[in-house]
Amino acid sequence: MSTPLISTNRLARQVPGSEQMALRDATVTINSGEFVAIVGASGSGKTTLLSLLGLLDHPSSGTYMLAGQDVSRLTEAERDKERGRRFGFVFQNSYVVPEQSVAENVDLGLRIQGVDQKNRESLVKDALDTVGLSRHAHRNAGTLSGGEKQRVALARALITNPDAILADEPTGALDSESSIRLVERLKKISETGVTVIIVTHDPLVAAAADRQITIEDGVATSPAAQPWLLDSDSADPPPSSVSPPQEQGTRRRRVFGVFADAVVAPLAKPGRWFLVVVAYMLGVAALVASVGLTSSATGRIVDTLTAAGSNEIRVFSSHNDDNTGFLDPVTSTGAAQRLGELEGVAIAAPLITYSSNGAFITRLGLPSETPINARLSVSDSRYLTILKLQAASGRLDLLDVPEADAVAVLGSRAADSLHIAAADPGVSINVSGRTIPVVAVLQETGDALRDNAVYFSFPSAILLSNWVDRCILVVTQPGYAEPLAQAIPLFLSPENPGAVTVTIVAQLANLQQSVTQDLSRLLGIVGGVVLVLSALTAGVSMFLTITHRAAHIALRRALGASRASIWWMHTIEGLWTGMIGASLGVGAGVLLTWILTRATGLPLHLGWTIVALGLGMGIIIGALASMYPAWSAAHKDPATILREA
Repeated sequence: MSTPLISTNRLARQVPGSEQMALRDATVTINSGEFVAIVGASGSGKTTLLSLLGLLDHPSSGTYMLAGQDVSRLTEAERDKERGRRFGFVFQNSYVVPEQSVAENVDLGLRIQGVDQKNRESLVKDALDTVGLSRHAHRNAGTLSGGEKQRVALARALITNPDAILADEPTGALDSESSIRLVERLKKISETGVTVIIVTHDPLVAAAADRQITIEDGVATSPAAQPWLLDSDSADPPPSSVSPPQEQGTRRRRVFGVFADAVVAPLAKPGRWFLVVVAYMLGVAALVASVGLTSSATGRIVDTLTAAGSNEIRVFSSHNDDNTGFLDPVTSTGAAQRLGELEGVAIAAPLITYSSNGAFITRLGLPSETPINARLSVSDSRYLTILKLQAASGRLDLLDVPEADAVAVLGSRAADSLHIAAADPGVSINVSGRTIPVVAVLQETGDALRDNAVYFSFPSAILLSNWVDRCILVVTQPGYAEPLAQAIPLFLSPENPGAVTVTIVAQLANLQQSVTQDLSRLLGIVGGVVLVLSALTAGVSMFLTITHRAAHIALRRALGASRASIWWMHTIEGLWTGMIGASLGVGAGVLLTWILTRATGLPLHLGWTIVALGLGMGIIIGALASMYPAWSAAHKDPATILREA
């Protein structure tokens, strides 16, 4: 006696999540070459039995022997391999991919098995000849009639040369003529030695079978198998007209097929795929733009601080109440001159600053005028040179007058407040009851502090009170700030260097470092938020895309695709989709940064690091966003999906 192809004993399946039994007791034997119809009322368990026989589902109890092998001992990978090798599936819904050609639909099982391209072409041709669709090989499958689509599904089932064709209500959506033709083809296929098992509620279809297995309330009953099929010494069944079974393709070809399908799959729905790409693009563009703009803002701040302090030294007395040292208003001019002679010093200017209420200042001859509230300083023309201030009228060098004279230079805004248009002869101001000539009015700078200021000569200091700071401002040549800062205390006060305090760019560097750290922290927060939102958006898009493809994924599983190949296919799809979206996002982000920096006047700080960051984040997001949907798709029960689709 030959070994039956299928033999089950009390096979049962419980409905997941409930105590209801979809199948209670199925004890059947089906031999190679039989044409068997499984019949019964709707909900009796016909499709459940077919799913268990086709290894699409796992039984809750009972045993299933497939070609003498206990199915319960198979690993998931071995089940995938046996399913792809032993069975071909034809469902009520043909599950053709409408965007692909007929030949590409038929070719799916061969691609999954890794059959080489040359053999696939000839096998596709033979399969299409068998079902009478050769002339439609390059036609878009979505344009076929219902009967033609079922013939495509039948060709797809036949092309891998299975031991058995499992058909679940294949005529359910067809008209009578198409149903008859499909059953005739199944009958001819069974005559070639291929087992045909068909689930149907149509008595005409069931009548075409060699025998029927009836399922009632989850219990299967059937007559004995045909004797000639049980006797190994009996006449052989008719020879097969289909090509002999193909060897499993090489691992390399199977892997290549997964990569190829990962690239092609999203193009089946270009509109939906484009939306996913846009989600990646917007996220990466926002990330690149936030990094670029933050870097540009940081660059502006650091450049400003560096420009302001990289060659600037301020020299103070360590004792602010010291009225006898080198910073005394009378003697500080001499100290500044001495410092100006040191190597590496470009210019040195004494400076005393006062609070705005350090003097009562009005326009001479207008005693009723309200005094101005301006920034007050005492220095000489060297200080104005350091500030790069220029005279709109008058002469700045008149600040450097003999000690007997007191004069003032007005910022443009301070001059407007005093109704002084220019430093003409005889124009004076009243400072705490004393007349002081205005020797210059400065050009407007746009800096409110500098424009709303009054600069006095040193003899004017006796008229001012509430000084805030006294120092010598030293501008050095490049590279001299640090050594001069160390030398100046000893130079000015060799007996007591500690009496002199020097601040240099080191202190400003601390400020720069603090600003940079704060902005970097802000950048990290903004980038993190953008990254999370981008990942969520892309993840949801990928999840919806993969969910929409659930039936196609289940079909691939039915044709023998492993969970790992499904996972890799969709993960690779997410990676390359992320790469495309990231590339577009980097370009959009760079363009957006350029536009905004041009509009705001910020320096453009973009480099390969930001480009690499954007591309890297796109790839990472693509992988992360697709991994869970891919895992979910790979672990979904194909039988449930195909039943519900």
